[in-house]
Amino acid sequence: MSSQQLVDFIHEQLHSENKLSAVCERVLDRCLAPSTAGEGCDNMTMIVVQFKKPIGSTASADENSSQPEPAGAESKPGKV
Repeated sequence: MSSQQLVDFIHEQLHSENKLSAVCERVLDRCLAPSTAGEGCDNMTMIVVQFKKPIGSTASADENSSQPEPAGAESKPGKV
């Protein structure tokens, strides 16, 4: 598989499967060598990382938290 084919395959699998371990199994099963004589017969390792937005986060809150405070500004506790 090319890199793009792998991304597309994983994206498709994530629509029908919630467990990343099951998605990894499907990818590795698909990439197994058809025979033990030739390429693809070595050990295979796969890591899939799924990023999720925190619940209740908004874009404006994320933007504000990354902006530096002006010089001399005091930090005041507030709601997050």
